[in-house]
Amino acid sequence: MAQVGFAMRRERFYRVFAEMHSRLLVRTNGRPEHLTPRFRCLVLETSGLHSGRPHRVVLGYMPDGDAFVVLASNFGQNRSPAWWQNLQARPDTAVHVAGRRVPVRARELIGRERDVVLSRAMAHNKQWRAYATTMRRTLPVVRLERQAPA
Repeated sequence: MAQVGFAMRRERFYRVFAEMHSRLLVRTNGRPEHLTPRFRCLVLETSGLHSGRPHRVVLGYMPDGDAFVVLASNFGQNRSPAWWQNLQARPDTAVHVAGRRVPVRARELIGRERDVVLSRAMAHNKQWRAYATTMRRTLPVVRLERQAPA
């Protein structure tokens, strides 16, 4: 029972944290990139799956070479986040990092590549580790690969 209460408090804390910083990061195009020395955020642009309207969402990420790795954890919930559904339909998009707009293409990692990157991501971010070990659905690991500017 205590585990359920902890999970609910954890989810609430991260939602409030995300809302506060989301407003700042969206308004500043991803500045500041570092919220803590290890925790980095980006602003992901997506288009609504059904509406086609533009959306911006702030996500924690892990650098992976010149790409960005994000996890479609949805705060540990058992349904995928809307941004992931949007990316599956339209993988070519952009992120805002440190005040710069970077064109990217989203690619879900599978198999051994997913396992290796997920292991690194769980070591990189303890919250991701908690999500990956408690979720009932498969946690999508997404690599946002830089594209040449259009």
